[in-house]
Order: sequence, then C-alpha cells, then structure tokens
Amino acid sequence: MERTIPAEDREANRIYNTYHVLVRTVVSRILDRAGTPEDVEECTQDVLWEFLQGPDKWDPARGSEKTYLCMLARSRAKNRRKQLLAGAAEPLEEHTLAFTVPDGTERTAVRDGLRRALEGLTAEERKLFTLRFVYEWDGGEIGRALGLRQSAVTTRVNRLRKKLKKLLAIQGIVMDGKE
Repeated sequence: MERTIPAEDREANRIYNTYHVLVRTVVSRILDRAGTPEDVEECTQDVLWEFLQGPDKWDPARGSEKTYLCMLARSRAKNRRKQLLAGAAEPLEEHTLAFTVPDGTERTAVRDGLRRALEGLTAEERKLFTLRFVYEWDGGEIGRALGLRQSAVTTRVNRLRKKLKKLLAIQGIVMDGKE
C-alpha cells in the first residue's frame, strides 16, 4: 500500500527545500551580532511559515517567489533585530568607535568618562547617537524614524560626532576612527 502526501505538505516541503538556506542566509546577515543561532533559525522558520500561511500576499506580477521570500525575510529579520537590541544594548566601549585614554586608564574609567560625555548631549542627540552607533541603523532608517531626509541625518551625525569628540576630550578620552 503506497502512502500519498497531501498537496499542502508537498508544497511545504518544496518551499522548505528550495528556500530554507536562502532565507536563513538573509536572516543571519541581518541578525549578526544581535541574536543567537536559535534566533536566526526561529526567524527563518517564521518567515517560511508566514509565506505558507498566506501565499496570496505574494503577487507574481511584482516579483518572483524567491524575491518575495527574500524581502519578507529581510523585513522580519530587521524587526527581530530591533526587538533583540531593544532589550540588550551593546557596551559602548566594544563598539566600532575606538576609545583610548593616553595614560592607559582602565576600561571602567573610559566607560564612566563616556557616560559623562553623553550627559552633555541633548535628548535628541542621545536618541540619534543610540540609533546610529548602538543600534547601527543607517541614515535612511533613522530618517524614517525621525521624519528627516537622509541628508539631514548625515549632517546631524557628523555634527554629533564632532561634538562628542570635544566632550570626550574634556573627559580625557581620545576618539579614534570614523565610526
């Protein structure tokens, strides 16, 4: 007696076998340094499940099934990244900005000096600092969140960087690197 696989299971197997690696790659690039391998796999499964539950949301006239799944994966992974980073901010001294103290003061002194320097920023500047340097949003994302053009965000980030450099110098901390 031969067992037949229902059509919806065949479709689920096809989607999984065809797109799992692709979707996982997209998700893992976005969740890099923000989540665990389990977070990556969970987000990947969520994307594939969402597609299987609502395939009518995909419009073949607007793009291929592959393209739609990549865009869905990107969107869901960015949302997941924001959720993960909202609960656990990166330590600033480990960020891509390099902070050094000429006399070799310990890391705690650098961290305390950085906190004092950040207190010299306005609330708006601290928000911009957090979005750009902690959450690593690009200018377009920040612009959409704050209702600004990307060029305005770039200008504000450059001004913020200069101001922060001065505030850090007052604390005896040298800021190396562009970002």
